[in-house]
Amino acid sequence: MSNSTKPSVDVAVPCYNYANYLKGCVDSILSQEGVNVRVLIVDDCSPDNTAEVAAQLVAADPRVSYTRNEKNLGLVGTANRGVIEWARAPYTVLLSADDSLTPGSLARSTAVLEANPDVGMVYGMAMVVGDTDGQHLVSDRAEFEYRKVTGPDFLRRFSEHGNQVASPTAVVRTDLQHQLGGYNPTFPHTCDVEMWMRFATRSSIAVINAPQAYYRWHSGNMSKAYIKRPFGDMREQLETVKFIHKQWGQHIEAYPAWIAAMTKRIAAQVCWLGGLAIERGDVEGGRACLDYAQSIFPDLWRLKGYWGYQVKALIGGRMIRAVRGGTRFPQDPFQHGSLFGWWPDATS
Repeated sequence: MSNSTKPSVDVAVPCYNYANYLKGCVDSILSQEGVNVRVLIVDDCSPDNTAEVAAQLVAADPRVSYTRNEKNLGLVGTANRGVIEWARAPYTVLLSADDSLTPGSLARSTAVLEANPDVGMVYGMAMVVGDTDGQHLVSDRAEFEYRKVTGPDFLRRFSEHGNQVASPTAVVRTDLQHQLGGYNPTFPHTCDVEMWMRFATRSSIAVINAPQAYYRWHSGNMSKAYIKRPFGDMREQLETVKFIHKQWGQHIEAYPAWIAAMTKRIAAQVCWLGGLAIERGDVEGGRACLDYAQSIFPDLWRLKGYWGYQVKALIGGRMIRAVRGGTRFPQDPFQHGSLFGWWPDATS
C-alpha cells in the first residue's frame, strides 16, 4: 500500500514532566504500520528535560514536531492545542506521553472507521502497565473482532456502570472533533469522558476487542486520597452526565431515566465511601460523603449503603479497626497486567 492510499492519523502528545516516557510513546506511534502519522509533542512547561528529549525526536524523524506552551495550561488547554489547533488528518488521537500504542493499533482503528462512516469514535482494550516499560507486551493482531454500539447505548452504559474506556485507545474523526469543539475545562478529571459522550450524541461508537494501547497506571499513595479522589471522581462523573444531557443530548428520550439511575448508584457508592471514612476515624470526611449523597438522593434511607454508614458511625472507627484488624481502601479498578475496557455483548 502506497503512502497516498494509507489512512492518515495525527497524534497529539501532551507532556508534563514525562521526559522519561516520551521516547517510548513517540516510538510506538512512528512504528505503526499501514498508516501515515504525524506527531505533535505539546510540552506544558515541563521542569524536566522534556525539551531535550523532544529535540532529539524531532531531529531523528520529520514526522515529529514540538511546541512548548508559554505558560502551564494544564491537560485541557494542552490537549486542545493539539486536537483543535493542530490536527488536520482525517483521524486524531490524543496520547499522553506516559502511555503508548500497541503494534497495529492505528491500522485496526482506521480500518473500522473507513468501513463505517456512521462511527465517530473507535476505542479498544488497554493493557494496564506500571512504571517499568517492557512488561505485559502484546503482539500485533491482523485479525480482530469489533462491534458497533449506538450513541445512546454508549451513554446508557456509562450512566449505569461508569467509564470503561481508556483514553489512549480512542481514535476519532477529526472533522467531527472540530465540530464538537475542544475539551471542557469545567471537567478537569472527566474531560475525556465528556468528550466521548459528546461524540455519542452525534454518532455511533465502535469497540475493538484487542489491546489497542498501553495505559500506564502509576502507583499512588492511597492513604492520602482514600476518600477525596474517588469521591471527587464520582461527583464529577454525575455532573458530566447531566451537562451532556443539557447541552448535547436533550433529543435522547431515555436520558433522564439514565441520570436518575446513575444518581441513585452514585449516592450508594458515596455512602460506602463515607463508611470507609468512619472506619479510619475520619468523621468529618464521612459526614461530607453522607451530606452529598443526601443532596443528590433525598430518599437516602432506602439505600443499603446508608444503613451501613449509620451502623459504622454508631460503632465507631476504633472498634471497627480492632475487630477487622486493619483499614480497607477503595478497590483500584486498574490492575497491572490486566485488560481494561468495555466489550459490548448481547446482555450489555
